[in-house]
Amino acid sequence: MDKALVSILINAHNSERYIGEAIDSALAQTWPNFEIVIVEDASTDRTAEIIKSYNDPRIRYFHNDHNQGIVGSRNQLLKEAKGEFFTWLDADDIYLPDRVQAEVEFLEAHPEFAGVYSNILYFFDGPLDSARGRAPVKFYRHIYEHWSGDIFGELLKKMFITNSAFMMRRSAYEKLGGFNPATGMVEDWEYFLRMAHNGMQIGFLDKDLIKYRLRFDSHTNFARQVDVKKSQVKIFENLKQQMTPDEREKWHIDYWIDQRKSNLIFTLLAAGKSTEAKEIFAEIKRNMSFKRHLAFSVLQYCPAAILRTGIEYAWNRRKKHLFVPA
Repeated sequence: MDKALVSILINAHNSERYIGEAIDSALAQTWPNFEIVIVEDASTDRTAEIIKSYNDPRIRYFHNDHNQGIVGSRNQLLKEAKGEFFTWLDADDIYLPDRVQAEVEFLEAHPEFAGVYSNILYFFDGPLDSARGRAPVKFYRHIYEHWSGDIFGELLKKMFITNSAFMMRRSAYEKLGGFNPATGMVEDWEYFLRMAHNGMQIGFLDKDLIKYRLRFDSHTNFARQVDVKKSQVKIFENLKQQMTPDEREKWHIDYWIDQRKSNLIFTLLAAGKSTEAKEIFAEIKRNMSFKRHLAFSVLQYCPAAILRTGIEYAWNRRKKHLFVPA
């Protein structure tokens, strides 16, 4: 019996430092039937050169002359994919050799699940060690609970699925279509919410299958958090429009929208956008907790530069304390 074709989907932009290691890890998969589809999105470094140096028929490569952004690249990858299963590999992450096989076998054994995600080994990016050609590595695990099955309610609280650890059936894409270009920075969270809201179950495989690079120059960096937080507000407001009145009440969607707006307020203050922060505060202050209300009342008078330094320090410190050694 022929093994199912798996499409490993990689979007790359200015990834010369990492892309080779990502491709090598995809080519090393134990699953015998896969394709690697790469969209290189108008890179200005050596990313395209490195990708083209691979001479392997399993790799299909597409170059864009103009940067269409991550959502456009992801949707292009989905349209080009030929597999029965789709799985993502960010250009700075690394698959372990049985990554694809383990998740395919899980989905084949559990037809009730539309997708599956796994455990992750995290490592902090650092300066390259010239003697070894890569950064010294110590692995960590994220401190949070993993959920499986009907996970919509948990996804409203927080995002706990990582793209590079996720695999889905083609049938899910055929039902839902691609990523929503209106979401901006958090297209993956929106997609998982959409899957779950449409009744699709997502499974969890308790196995380490990828190495995830924590970078401080990526979109998780504080400098871009205003756009991230605005995108989060937008996807929750869009989700509300897709809900029936009974669903809005059942899932307390207005509460979760206000939570996203509350997070946005403090990010705006740190970015020196106090006027915008005050406008949003006026909308939701009746629903804010006393602690957050008091914090805003004090912090709105703090100079943005000082506030930004303090929040960024606390955020980076918290980020490290969310992980335990693997």
